[in-house]
Amino acid sequence: MKGLRKVLTPFAPDQSGASGVLYSMGALIVIIDAGGCTGNVCGFDEPRWHESRSAIFSAGLRDMDAILGRDELLAAKIKSAVERIDTSFVAVIGTPVPATIGTDYKALKKLIESKVDIPVVPVKTNGMKLYNEGEKEVYKALIDEFADDVHSDAKDQIVLGMTPLTYGRDHIDLSIDDIRNIRGAGKLIAASSSGIDACEYLGRDFEIVSPVYKNSIPEGITGRTLVCHDEVVGKTLRDAGVECDIATFFKLHDSVRQAGDKKITEEDEFIEMVRTGGYDTVAADICLKELVPDYKGNWVDLKCFAISGRY
Repeated sequence: MKGLRKVLTPFAPDQSGASGVLYSMGALIVIIDAGGCTGNVCGFDEPRWHESRSAIFSAGLRDMDAILGRDELLAAKIKSAVERIDTSFVAVIGTPVPATIGTDYKALKKLIESKVDIPVVPVKTNGMKLYNEGEKEVYKALIDEFADDVHSDAKDQIVLGMTPLTYGRDHIDLSIDDIRNIRGAGKLIAASSSGIDACEYLGRDFEIVSPVYKNSIPEGITGRTLVCHDEVVGKTLRDAGVECDIATFFKLHDSVRQAGDKKITEEDEFIEMVRTGGYDTVAADICLKELVPDYKGNWVDLKCFAISGRY
């Protein structure tokens, strides 16, 4: 049945992906919701939340605030927060609420910037897509706002898409200085699906590879393998010599896709691939193993926080 899940919990949505990219950039992050979406981000979708802090706020919208579009009230709240917190910019993240009422993000940006003396970056997420799409949207918004054409202090190499939701809490994404210097970087590396999208948006040549798995094939992978993770993880293992097909619940770009690879959305699709693919090894988050209790081959645990919420 389409959309039916018996085992898997909901994956991290787009507003969580956007918040994760911004988490360590020193921004004042405002999620336009009544509190529930912000609670999910902080309570479930941010692996660093219990160890480090970031200025993440809920807009605290009440019913009539959303119905009447009281943007002046939101701008006043943000102005009050900016006066109390040392921050270099404000990021305003969309949820189903502004998507439903048709919020004009350009107008909202202009209104808030009239109240505060720092840049405002609106991120057009809607809470209905997966985390990689939110990461993509925030990369685009940050590049549009901050990326210099050329910068003398640009790094030799910048990695995009190395986010905790994909790789775990020990992997920190870009700094705001990286974003400023990104057009002048000597080399761009896309470490995940959203990294590919960001590099394509920049219109530059780039390498698709996961630095985590580039020189480290996980122990236990033998024979023909199904890799279920971000597409770049699968591609990196394949380039390293693993005979594998890629299954991903997220995005599968044509630059990665080969025969046998599949973008999946349902539990049943994963079950069918495992049962009919003749794989010696499945490399995927351990939470997926419950879907195929009859699988007798090797199982290598490739953690993906966006899928399981597990460190």
